[in-house]
Amino acid sequence: MNRFSENKNSKERNDLDKKTLRKTLLKRRESLSWLEVQGKSHEITQRVLFLPEYKKAETILIYLAYNKELDTSAIMQTAWQQKKKIVVPVCQPRDRSLLLSELLDFNELAPGTWGILEPKAEFLRPVPVQNIDLLIIPCVAFDREGYRLGYGGGYFDRFLPAIRSDCTKVGLAYDFQLLDELPREPHDTAVDIIITESRTYYVKKESP
Repeated sequence: MNRFSENKNSKERNDLDKKTLRKTLLKRRESLSWLEVQGKSHEITQRVLFLPEYKKAETILIYLAYNKELDTSAIMQTAWQQKKKIVVPVCQPRDRSLLLSELLDFNELAPGTWGILEPKAEFLRPVPVQNIDLLIIPCVAFDREGYRLGYGGGYFDRFLPAIRSDCTKVGLAYDFQLLDELPREPHDTAVDIIITESRTYYVKKESP
């Protein structure tokens, strides 16, 4: 077997592993009651607001929760009160990219791609990726090295390498979504901090 075949087979195994793991974890997430989602989201919100990296950030890119993802609305509300700029991702299915748009109020939102809330067309205010100080992203799972299992669309995978090197990347997850290890690809980008309802986990980076 040549190296190309080995790499191809390895990728196929990874894709299969990711698909199985994604299905299992999403099923577990959907089994949570809305009361549990609310309680765990509250705990995580407090942890985010306590972060020094949050406190010093002026422009925050944050996801809008869908289904039973951890709710970020309280983080956004507090950030607005503190005069921080809130930016949200808008999926662009044509090229599977993300448009970044400043959000001033929840009333500017409407269901968009796949039913995920996004700014209505008249409220789109594009923001350059280089303006982002803090990035808060969702997951299906994270591992202890900060690598992420997403939903399979690759939107954040393609976006993450474009952010500033000093932009702090924070992943929000339920406790059961933090795993020891995940299948990964060479191009995957790790987050810096993972926050669950019970802990704030700083990913240890290897020294250059």
